[in-house]
This record gives sequence, structure tokens and C-alpha cells, in this order.
Amino acid sequence: MTDRQFASLPTAPEAPLPGTPEPVTEPLPPPGHRRDPLTVAAVGLFVIAVLFALYFGRDVLLPIMLALILSFLMRPLVRALYRVGIPEGLGAAIMVVTLFGGVLLAIYTLSAPAAEWVNRMPRVLHELEFKLGDVRAGIERAREASRQIEQITKETGEGGPVREVVVRGPTLMEQAVSQVESVLANVVILQVLLYFFLARGRHSLEALIGTMRNVDDRVHYAMVAATLQQNIAVYLLTITVINVALGVAAGLMMWMWGLPNPALWGVLVALANYIPFIGPAVMTGVFFLVSVLTFQGLGAILLPPLSFVALTTLEGNFLTPMIVGRRLSLNPIAVFVSILFWGWLWGIPGALLAVPILAILKILFDAHEPLKPVGAVLGG
Repeated sequence: MTDRQFASLPTAPEAPLPGTPEPVTEPLPPPGHRRDPLTVAAVGLFVIAVLFALYFGRDVLLPIMLALILSFLMRPLVRALYRVGIPEGLGAAIMVVTLFGGVLLAIYTLSAPAAEWVNRMPRVLHELEFKLGDVRAGIERAREASRQIEQITKETGEGGPVREVVVRGPTLMEQAVSQVESVLANVVILQVLLYFFLARGRHSLEALIGTMRNVDDRVHYAMVAATLQQNIAVYLLTITVINVALGVAAGLMMWMWGLPNPALWGVLVALANYIPFIGPAVMTGVFFLVSVLTFQGLGAILLPPLSFVALTTLEGNFLTPMIVGRRLSLNPIAVFVSILFWGWLWGIPGALLAVPILAILKILFDAHEPLKPVGAVLGG
């Protein structure tokens, strides 16, 4: 064998020196998995912009979202009227008039007991202070200590006497007039939007889906829209029936215990139950205060709130899960976070809409393959 042939033969790998660590053989992550800082920054800025838009645009976005959710609930009724020969435009008008007429009737019926409680408020506060005298005495001692500390601070301060600047804001009447004007404007906007969602929403959605060039995309999004409409309508109708039944049961229970104005408390319970966890907790506190003002003995005071806690526990842990089932079950953590988030953005109306918005997002996430893990987390 010549020297050239010998040199062309493969050589065995050299043995590593003693104590030399083994080379790393794990594959390196592909470059595509690395996070681009510019992309992360752009996504963060986009999220911040969305939050600002939701917060500062709440006067416009809140009626739109409420009208959209109400349209999901009332759309089956408009379709039922269409099947018996009533056009969609006329059916939508009938539904809007019926809904707001019922709301006005309920407000008119309950305005008398509500006004009675408002007029009784000074006497109620006086009775509450008398019955909670020990707590009031502790608060007064704390206030007196705070005043003494403030006086000592003023006496030992430098620069002479401190002038107080009082900034006069709008009067209570001006604030009330402003709030009434805002509420009336939102109600009118809500009525108009709800009518158009019910009368023209289906045609607008069909026109939007028709602009898609891919047939598969058209079929997919048409199925997503139908699933969203059906599931949200069934969910909202079921929750509304449950809340009404809970309100009736709570009103009858408060009437049985002798609390005044049981119909008012029943309506408040039905509305508050749209806010899981927080609504029942608030109503428990309300029943406790009303019991303190109504009854004398400790047992009589505790019976109404404890019976309401037992009723809401039965409804929340057994009745609602059994009726709603797993079809649109939501993660309790996601529900609580959604209530906190939308309540922070839009106040009490946002807290009322938090659970329907979460249900809509879950259905949309489940319909898109990349977002299915998020939908699974929301569903628990």
C-alpha cells in the first residue's frame, strides 16, 4: 500500500484526554423559536393601546357590547316571529319595545319601595349607629386621635399658618343632572343599536362572510357564527331563568322572615346574581344590614342572611352546574378575573357583562385551532 492510499483511509477518532468533559450533543433550538425584542415590544404596545381604547371609549363601546349580547338573547324570538309571517324589522321593533317597556314597568313598580328606603336613610343611619354603638365609639376615638396628630403637626410646622385651598366642584344637583343625561343618551343609543342588530345583523354578517374568497373559510366562519349565536342564546336564557327563579325564591324567603319590601330584594338578587361571587356576597351584606335595622334578637338578625347564603350555595354549586352542564362551563378563576377586569374598565355594567363576554371569547377561541389551549383554560 502506497503512502497516498494509506493517507486516504479513514482514521479513528482521537480518544479524549482524561478529565476532559464530554461534548454537548443536544440540538440547539432553531432560530425561528427565538423571541424578537421588536415583536415583543410591538405586541406589548398593541395590548396597551387596546386597554386605553377600551377604557377611554367605554361610553361608546359599552352600549355596543350590551346591545350585541342582548341581540344574541333576543334573536331566536325575532326568528320565531319571522316564521309566523312577521318581517324581521317589525319583529325587532316589537322585541325592543317589549324589553324596554318591561324595564320601565319594573322601575315604576319598584320605585315606591326604593324611594321609601331613600327617605328612611337618615333614620336608618341613626338606628344603625345606635345598634353599632361600640363600633362607632371606636371609630370616634380613632378620629379624635387623628385630629390631635393633625393639630400637633400644624403647631410644630414651619412657615407660619397653613392656608387651606378649597376647590369647589359641581354641586350634587349638577352631578345628578349630568348622570341622568348620560344614562338617557346611553339608553337611546342602546335601543337603536339593538334594533339594528336584530333587524339587520344577519344580513350584515352574511355580507361580511360573502366577501371571503375561500369557500372553506366561508363555511367555517358561518358555522362559527351559528355556534356563537346558538350557544350564547341558550346560555343567556338559561342564566336569566335561573336568576329570576333565585330572585323569586329569595323574595319569598325574605317575606317569610318578615323583611320589608321583599319584592325589591328579589329583583336586586336576580340582578346581582349576574355577577358571580361578588353579587351574592354584596346581597348577603345588604340582608344583614336590613335585618339589623328590622329585628332585635341575634337569632332573628342572622336568619335572613344565613338562609340566603344557603340558597345561593345550592344554586351555585348544584342547580346551575346541573342545568348549564359542561357545554359552556367556565373556569371559576377566569370568571373572577374577568369580573375584576371588566369591572375595572367599565364599572358595574362591565361587571354585569363580564361572564357573557368571557363565554363569547371561549367559543371564539375554541373555533380557532391556535387558540384552543386558551379556550381550554377558560373552560376549566
